Amino acid sequence: MLKLPAGKSDAYFVVGFNDDGSVGAQLQSGQIATVTSDDPNTASISPDSTALVTDEDFTTASGEDVPTGTQSIASGKVSGLAKPAQPNVPINVTCTLTNADGTPVVDDSGAPVPPITDTVTVVPGLLKAEGILFGANPA
Repeated sequence: MLKLPAGKSDAYFVVGFNDDGSVGAQLQSGQIATVTSDDPNTASISPDSTALVTDEDFTTASGEDVPTGTQSIASGKVSGLAKPAQPNVPINVTCTLTNADGTPVVDDSGAPVPPITDTVTVVPGLLKAEGILFGANPA
């Protein structure tokens, strides 16, 4: 879940996990990871032409540690539009894995790898800092 100020962008990374739960599994030749936004007029997606390595340490929503420099299977930018169509509403962002022919990618048991979804909420005027104000007329 990401809260993103209107008019700002943030990097996204999608990483793969092996059967043993370790991070770093990669797509096979001809497999494609596609990341989409349910509302590109609020949160738009700009994928990198080649998936990049993670640029910092992360912890997934389910608690797995992902160290800096882990090769992702998809990466890019998610941007909150300056005038979002749906401000303050969680927008689903989904990654789907397919083969070049459009069929789903399957795991080693033959079951389709399910899409993953997270949310981005574009918040106009998101608080970034505070200031203490004192009156000019002391008592």
